Amino acid sequence: MEYIIKHKIIQKSLVFIYLFLSSVLYAENVNSLLQKYNKMNALSQKTIDENKGHLVLFSREKLESMHAKTLKDVFKTTPIVYYHENRYGLPDPLSGGLFEPYRSNFIRLYVDGVEITQGWMGSGLMLYGDVNIDFVDHIEFYYMIPSFETSVEPAYITIFLYSKDPKRDNGGKLSFIDGSRGYNSQNINYGEQKEDFSYMINFSHTNSKREKIDNGTDKPLSRDFERTQLFSYIKTEDQIFHLQVMKKETDSLAGLSLDATPLISEIDYLNIHMDYGINFSEHWRIQFAYDWLKTDLKEKDDVPLVFFGNTFGNSFDAMSKNSTYTSELTYKNKIGNNHIATGIKGRIKKLDTVNVEGYGIIPLTFNTESFASFFFQDQYALTEHQLLTFGVEYNKIYRNSNIKNDFLLQLRLGYIFTNENWTYKTYLYRLMFSLDPFNRYIDSLNFKEAIHQTTIGLTQEVSYRDDTQRIRLFVHMMQDEDSLLQNNTNSLGGDTKYITAIFNYDYNFNMNNKMNLQLYYARYEDIFNLDKLEDYSGYLSFSNSYEKFDFYNGVVWHQNSINNKNYFDLTSSVSLNVNENLTLTLKGQNLLDKAKETSMFRVDPATGNMLAPLEISPIDRRITLELEYLF
Repeated sequence: MEYIIKHKIIQKSLVFIYLFLSSVLYAENVNSLLQKYNKMNALSQKTIDENKGHLVLFSREKLESMHAKTLKDVFKTTPIVYYHENRYGLPDPLSGGLFEPYRSNFIRLYVDGVEITQGWMGSGLMLYGDVNIDFVDHIEFYYMIPSFETSVEPAYITIFLYSKDPKRDNGGKLSFIDGSRGYNSQNINYGEQKEDFSYMINFSHTNSKREKIDNGTDKPLSRDFERTQLFSYIKTEDQIFHLQVMKKETDSLAGLSLDATPLISEIDYLNIHMDYGINFSEHWRIQFAYDWLKTDLKEKDDVPLVFFGNTFGNSFDAMSKNSTYTSELTYKNKIGNNHIATGIKGRIKKLDTVNVEGYGIIPLTFNTESFASFFFQDQYALTEHQLLTFGVEYNKIYRNSNIKNDFLLQLRLGYIFTNENWTYKTYLYRLMFSLDPFNRYIDSLNFKEAIHQTTIGLTQEVSYRDDTQRIRLFVHMMQDEDSLLQNNTNSLGGDTKYITAIFNYDYNFNMNNKMNLQLYYARYEDIFNLDKLEDYSGYLSFSNSYEKFDFYNGVVWHQNSINNKNYFDLTSSVSLNVNENLTLTLKGQNLLDKAKETSMFRVDPATGNMLAPLEISPIDRRITLELEYLF
């Protein structure tokens, strides 16, 4: 009897242990499946086309581990082109530090596949370079020549922000941030999936109190700004409509002051973007976009201002409005082994009005630029793992008044090999760029002729990926003919040559502990006002999770041959996940106060001689505390 009782106890114990282990294994299996699903969803494999170019991806998981709140937080870690701000306090990665209005029109910005542009003023990066990204699911940076399917105008870099989807992010999120010097930000995001449509609304407000810049006077330079931002969309299976509004009131740093000692330097912006797209058949898509920008500029100095001093003297108080209209018609089809994409695109940029205080509405002669593009692209599948791609795009630019038109031709030939672990990619390309309308407008007497740059380049990329690691090497050689990135006043530049190399190594120790390493080298000849420039940089980050805590530590390193100085931008954060709905995050950026600096050049108004430039870091040293609540 005792034996039977013991035997039954042992049987029940074995059954309990079996059921317990089964439930644990089942839970782990379910968690594993969920992790795999989340990873695939975060990477948004459907949107990542190898033929778009050379990709630097910031997945949903990566953005959340970095606690990236603005595009600036992401851009400062990228290779080749770094985050800079110009003398007007605007995001301008290609800024040369001189008095040019805006340099970074070679960088194009897209939200859900639709370009944001300030039209007459240039690339949408001008206002959206530090945009709040709480509405963003993931970000893709494509380097060098982009796929012709996406670009209305040619670009060195295309940045794609993809918004969150209510299928994953149904419900809302509140975020409150307070930081150093009175910095504060508030954000609300809400999305919902209905039976036939989905929608999302994101509203944010940022009051950015930033570090002041000593200019040798008792009135240091200010770049504080206050931004109110609305992002929204409504979409069905085959249609989507976006509405975005941004109001930004800024202290514009040195502004139009020759020696960077302005008495007043303020620029306020109001930007509206709307777009509508529809897939009206399996192969055809049409898309329309409208961008409108109002700019209020107030500048005053004790000497004549840059650009406007000859006409308006020491002060300039003006309001301008410009509008941009974009339309696209594309056709895609698979014919045998050929994946064909072709279409026509058009863009009209209008400087609607310029009103100067004390002078009234200024008569405009050159105020319209029209951009027409036709593209054809074929992706031919040589085998299951090999792709040969060829693309051609023809652009014609029409201008009114006596400003000559431009004819541009873009070409791209590429080869791609992929299998489960390896990827090889190479492109040979030719790009042409034209001088933007705003630069022509402010100096139309000298820029009447057709002014364009021709770029020829070759890229090579090889990468390996398995379950725990990813290794990539990217090498790029390029030459600009008649470069627009040189500081030769009122004339075309010479030839600028580039050689760049990027090495990436990402390693997942396990699900909760990950490392990312990036090393970068570049050599430039005849860029800006330099004969030669060598540049080195690196980025190393660790993200770790332990019970209810998440940790992130990342450092960006820069060095160049101008001063051989080492710059380090250390960002660290720790998050406490109080429960599944509430998270508290303490974050510090530029903790060492040694982030990369931008040179801002100055001129002595009395003698015309160059003064020592101001070295200004676009990355503030700041501590923030964030409360995030899901509902």
